[in-house]
Amino acid sequence: MSLNHVTEYNREIREWLLKVFALAAAIQKDKLVKRNCPVCNAAENVFFANNDHLDYVQCNQCALVYMNPAPPPDMVDKGFQGEDELLMEYFAIISKYKTGIPAKSDPLADNKLKDIYALKPSGKLLDVGCSVGDFLHKAKHFYEVEGVEVNPHTAAIAEQHFKVHRHFLSELDLGPEYDIATLHQILYGISDPLGLLRDIHAVLKDDGLLYINTPNANSYAMALYRGKANHLYGYTTLNVFNQQSLTALAERAGFQILSFRTEWMDIYLTDIAEFYDHPDRFIHKRNSHLPDYEEKIRQEDAFHQSLNPDLGVRGNYIVAILEKISAGAGFPPVRN
Repeated sequence: MSLNHVTEYNREIREWLLKVFALAAAIQKDKLVKRNCPVCNAAENVFFANNDHLDYVQCNQCALVYMNPAPPPDMVDKGFQGEDELLMEYFAIISKYKTGIPAKSDPLADNKLKDIYALKPSGKLLDVGCSVGDFLHKAKHFYEVEGVEVNPHTAAIAEQHFKVHRHFLSELDLGPEYDIATLHQILYGISDPLGLLRDIHAVLKDDGLLYINTPNANSYAMALYRGKANHLYGYTTLNVFNQQSLTALAERAGFQILSFRTEWMDIYLTDIAEFYDHPDRFIHKRNSHLPDYEEKIRQEDAFHQSLNPDLGVRGNYIVAILEKISAGAGFPPVRN
């Protein structure tokens, strides 16, 4: 069962989000730093949305949506390493509910594995930002797996089952030994996504693949809810990609995109009514104060899946496979 359909989990996350919103409101704006686009370094941008506390702009050159101004990178890094008490509270909630070990699944049907397995059914895999090891448990049946995780709480859980590197990838002495690297919901919170992809490029073999799952700036949900969309909650989202900006990122880091799709509509009738009737208490996908909310969401998710709609580039999440471009095929990467 998806955690989105678990009432107790949703209620805890909603209470946590209310604390996040309060902290975002209390951030001293003079502590934020103006920044150029973290993908293409362009300075020109247009206003995209405000989440009631912080501004997001869209790059005029590559179309990345990013927080601007934003917390300085060292503050972001320290937060992931455990110095942000609210982030640690979130990881504790996740750890509380993600207690089981997933059973072996069909790799051509599993939503987290099928894109990777179709192109590379075996090899050595590195999950960057592995958290408590959920994906490693799925992948271990088909790949030799390792993780990278800087958060001490979640790393300790993953280490009970897997080899986990407890440093940022840029600090590790890893050679080009991996066939596959994965980024599950990581790119949105990274101050320097280009630097991260270049670090991943360095540890992949010449035919290595990079799997990316990340929020989509061009989704139907973003168009409808804008600053109230779940991708722009609080202060933790720094970057929201679309196909254009992800392509620009890939090219600059020495990759080419092999496959690109989007998934999940994340628009529910119950949410829409709350968004228009009670915008002051609306939280996208977390309106657990409403009667039977999780059951209604579960039914709508099932209905959406039964329709199998072609979301094109408008689903709420991007799923992409990138291939490393070797030195003999046009690398080094584009420089800003």
